[in-house]
Amino acid sequence: MTDSLVELRSLTKRFGDFVAIDDVSLHIGAGEFLTLLGASGSGKTTTLRMIAGFEQPTAGEIWMDGRPIHFLPPYKRNINTVFQNYALFPHMSVWDNVSYGLRMRHVAKPEITERVGQVLEMVHLEQLARRAPRQLSGGQQQRVALARALVNRPKVLLLDEPLGALDLKLRKEMQLELKHLQTQVGITFVYVTHDQEEALTMSNRIALMRAGRIEQLGSPQDIYDRPATRYVADFIGETNLLPARVASPVPAGSGRVTLIVDGQPLLAPAPASATSAGQEVWLSVRPEGMSLVNGATPGDHNVLDGTVEEGIYAGSLTKLRLRLKDGATLVLHLGPSDHAVPVGRTARVAWPVDHGVCLVG
Repeated sequence: MTDSLVELRSLTKRFGDFVAIDDVSLHIGAGEFLTLLGASGSGKTTTLRMIAGFEQPTAGEIWMDGRPIHFLPPYKRNINTVFQNYALFPHMSVWDNVSYGLRMRHVAKPEITERVGQVLEMVHLEQLARRAPRQLSGGQQQRVALARALVNRPKVLLLDEPLGALDLKLRKEMQLELKHLQTQVGITFVYVTHDQEEALTMSNRIALMRAGRIEQLGSPQDIYDRPATRYVADFIGETNLLPARVASPVPAGSGRVTLIVDGQPLLAPAPASATSAGQEVWLSVRPEGMSLVNGATPGDHNVLDGTVEEGIYAGSLTKLRLRLKDGATLVLHLGPSDHAVPVGRTARVAWPVDHGVCLVG
């Protein structure tokens, strides 16, 4: 990660007796795209608003560029915010909306012309500069809001669910455009969303929040492939969470652990914390990491048998749902060339040992 630009130090926010943010510490790197991800009420927007200066922390500090800023008003922080509703001035043209902040700071007209022109070209709106917001599509309005924030050249851009009002197709297009734009301008983006696919697509790192705390912090691949808790595994993407029992004690950090799942021994990478014999845990396996097999077990794979209950066609894949002997459900994704097993028949499912995750918490 690049050098730290923003630091949250033991940040806490209470609203009466309710603790919205509970002792959160976080380093945000210069030029990083960091996403605060979580369900409603997890604390992500409150964290963003404290960075912006719209909320004051009950305890803790916010530092930027090596100095505290938590006591400064929003206009004295080199930070801009883009909201979900865009907050454009309806009576102003695109050009006037984008140039508004510069005009309020009495920037010289030639510089305003140059900077507004540059940023409108960057967001592909230079041909629409004289239009009013009502004459623009939702995606174009979102670009105006971005341009208005970027023209001020902030060190940090905060984005609070900025794609939430767009339809699914446009939202996916804008995810890629936003990521490209962030790479192009090199500004630190702190992005808030409840959409895990959006977070995986766009971020350098994800801070998954739960009940005012950071449940796990890491790259999209770390969060997806190596979830730290059952909550993370269940929240990010689709996974099979199989109830399991530790067969024999394993010290922290040792290679693999033997688990009893559906009455038979399976292997999984050992968790970071020590486990004891008989301890109840969970085995997480992603559906796309599994495959149907016939006959002998492939080397270094786990295998489970189940009864096919349902096959769901989903375009590029088919979701096959199996019921294990102990009643647990197993879902795997089949590609277009795979042959689904008929409902009511027994199917054998295999996956590489290292594709599973043993979850203690």
